[in-house]
Amino acid sequence: MAHSDVAFIIPSRIGSTRLPNKALADIGGKSMIEHVIARINAGSMNNLYVATDSEKIVEKVKIAGGIAIMTSENCPTGSDRVYEAFKKIPHNNKIKFIINVQGDMPFVDYKVLEQIIDKLKNSDFDIVTPVVTVGSDIASSGSNVKVVADINGKALYFSRSVIPHGAEKFLYHVGIYGYRTDALEKFVKLKKTQYESIEKLEQLRALENDMSIGIVLSNEIPISVDTYEDLEKAREYYAKLTDK
Repeated sequence: MAHSDVAFIIPSRIGSTRLPNKALADIGGKSMIEHVIARINAGSMNNLYVATDSEKIVEKVKIAGGIAIMTSENCPTGSDRVYEAFKKIPHNNKIKFIINVQGDMPFVDYKVLEQIIDKLKNSDFDIVTPVVTVGSDIASSGSNVKVVADINGKALYFSRSVIPHGAEKFLYHVGIYGYRTDALEKFVKLKKTQYESIEKLEQLRALENDMSIGIVLSNEIPISVDTYEDLEKAREYYAKLTDK
């Protein structure tokens, strides 16, 4: 569904410590960034942009029919890159909401993006992000981020630790964010905070500055490619899809 007041911005930088040039990694004959664009386009979304620091990524974005916006190589975070790109969008005063879709999620479901948009437009949350209910087998990993929320779906805290202690089910955080445009502007101007530094979780900066984050419940954890092992899983997953 098209939303004229929503911009979808995919931050995609060429540098990656664990998996160099991962945006260009081949998955079934297409680069990863092409897969992300195709997934969002499957939902007939408009105002889709890729924020990048690489001409090589720009070439792949053009092949996929997307619009690339060049951003600085020195953006400290993906959110900063998204905001820099937003400022370069023509007539951006018409954009009220920004969806930050990670460039390393080649099989993201556009339906969860619709959930985020609906929540933003029908609540007062500054930021909205998806979660998935999981068991302790997934929650126990420190690389998987958990969140606790109040009865109204407002996030109270994010952690790499297993929270809440003693629970049987947990809320696994999926790293996609929907912002009100003024909230994103406020966020990128804030200084790095104590718990953000300890947990290495950028979203804690928002909570520590009294910004509100709402959650939406999704049904699946999208594959996120950070390592060669993740890339092989993505390739195997895509091969199964094409076989079907």
